[in-house]
Amino acid sequence: MPTDKIRTIAVTERIQLNSLQRNWGMTHINRVTERKARHYVVNGKKMPSVTTVLGRTWPKPALYNWYAKRGREAMAEYLARHMGEMIEPGILDSAVAEAKLRPKTDAREAADLGSAAHDLISQELKGEAIVVPAELKAVMEAYHKWYEREDLELLDTETAVYSVEPRPHAGTIDALFKRKDGSYLLVDFKTSKAIYDEYEVQVHAYREALMASLPGNCHMDGQVIRLGKELPDFEIREVCDYNYRLTNLWHTALHFYYALEVSKNGV
Repeated sequence: MPTDKIRTIAVTERIQLNSLQRNWGMTHINRVTERKARHYVVNGKKMPSVTTVLGRTWPKPALYNWYAKRGREAMAEYLARHMGEMIEPGILDSAVAEAKLRPKTDAREAADLGSAAHDLISQELKGEAIVVPAELKAVMEAYHKWYEREDLELLDTETAVYSVEPRPHAGTIDALFKRKDGSYLLVDFKTSKAIYDEYEVQVHAYREALMASLPGNCHMDGQVIRLGKELPDFEIREVCDYNYRLTNLWHTALHFYYALEVSKNGV
């Protein structure tokens, strides 16, 4: 079956709920992944994923510029192979097709690499034996450098989180730890070239949902951790308490997403 056909099929997975919200009596929820969106089903209610909400509402000028740049490079490379030939319509059509395809292929490969990195980190956190492929050696070394500087007790990895406030939404967290002082640390690992603002908003959304499950005297930090793909370095962006900027950004994005859904469905 062609790859594009496979990607149109929705995949449903039963995901374990995080340990903090599990105390409410529910242990698992369903995660449904479609071609361009993901949602969760909690007690029969459909909830969009945090990443889908941000993907639909967050402006990405850097991504658009990257797509255009990779398209131009692909076209130039294709035409260079025909240097000195008579440029006929078929060659131009093929060059344009290559320009359209290359950014999508590169983006898919980057996403696959990021998913593989997340899987390896999660398996290692669970104490499972792993084999690190050559393309992920720098990423895993960077992860080890970050982890060794902390003193953490793992609570969860690759578990679901959800909230109905201010509108229903859900997501999957990379890892939740407990520190020696009793505070919590929520982390999200990235293998991107940089830490973008939307990553902060993503972690803030997860953290906000989890904080509702904690007693008032408990503290939870959040971190976006970028792991280098070429060099084994890492970068941290802290997501702290009382960040009204992130709260406003996340709530605005969530309300905007629901407004777009209402408009799309003609309600």
